[in-house]
Amino acid sequence: MNLNLQLDPIAMRTLMLLVGFFAVAGLAVFIYERVNKNGDGNLRQRYLSWYMIAPVVLLPAYFGGLAFAVLVTALSLYALKEFFEVAHLREVGALKWAGRVLGVMLIFTAIYDSKDIPEPFSLALPGWQSIFGVQPLFGVPMFYVMPVFIIMLVLVVPIALGIYEGMLMKQCATMFGVLYFGWFLGHLIFLRHLPDGFGYLVFLSVAVVLNDVLAYTAGRLFGKHKMTPTISPKKTWEGAIGGLAGSVLAVVVFKYAVPSMSWPAAIGAGIVIGIAAPLGDLIVSVIKRDMSVKDSGSLIPGHGGLLDRCDSLVFATPAFYYFLLLSQRLHW
Repeated sequence: MNLNLQLDPIAMRTLMLLVGFFAVAGLAVFIYERVNKNGDGNLRQRYLSWYMIAPVVLLPAYFGGLAFAVLVTALSLYALKEFFEVAHLREVGALKWAGRVLGVMLIFTAIYDSKDIPEPFSLALPGWQSIFGVQPLFGVPMFYVMPVFIIMLVLVVPIALGIYEGMLMKQCATMFGVLYFGWFLGHLIFLRHLPDGFGYLVFLSVAVVLNDVLAYTAGRLFGKHKMTPTISPKKTWEGAIGGLAGSVLAVVVFKYAVPSMSWPAAIGAGIVIGIAAPLGDLIVSVIKRDMSVKDSGSLIPGHGGLLDRCDSLVFATPAFYYFLLLSQRLHW
């Protein structure tokens, strides 16, 4: 693994801007608490939790390679753990160990297909990439073939175990969990491997966070028209518009972190993320509503579980990645 220990100028400015972003956010929280004594008591705790989240995410994202692969694998496995536990509350079980193994396999194929392979792995497995690499026997990257094999493997598990009762729901829950929280998050590996990959990850993360923050703020200040009252009663169309504005604002502030991206592509990416992020939030809200739970867990103080914090990112990541591929193909 090649660790670049010297920060390049763009990465350094990006990190400094993130520090400024946190400082401004902290000042806003302080002013909000002073002005609104009956405000959200969790706001300060949510803000302080970001100081725990930021280094855990930013350092592996900068170094890339094995460090980032471990982070994405851990995110995927913990998201699967929370999803399986939430599903179990309504007696919708899952094939947990099969799901975890297949989830790791998905991330592993993303590592190989992106050529972001730690040296010890490539030395220990000679010839592996020539079979399952960027040009495998199937003519497409293995990462895109894996969903077919995941479905096939999950379907044959009951046959191997000789069990049929309740298997259909378990199979459906397992396939959904692996594909949504494994395959979707696996696209982070491809994003990191792009030129300016660290900048793209920062761009995406800040756009998702500002979408959430400004959607919450606009909803509290101006929200009147409910968006999906049966799924998420607090979400309003005014909040959604504020969130979209937040994603576009992130584009304006962090565009220089990805100098290879044109302004039309950047604005388009901000709009794509601004639409995909709240949809990801609503998708997990549907799951939690169906399972009759408020939070997916208690991992992050003030936020709840990992799914409560990463729900928008899961859906926005592949949307952003494929938009980038499309914009490059169209020469935007």
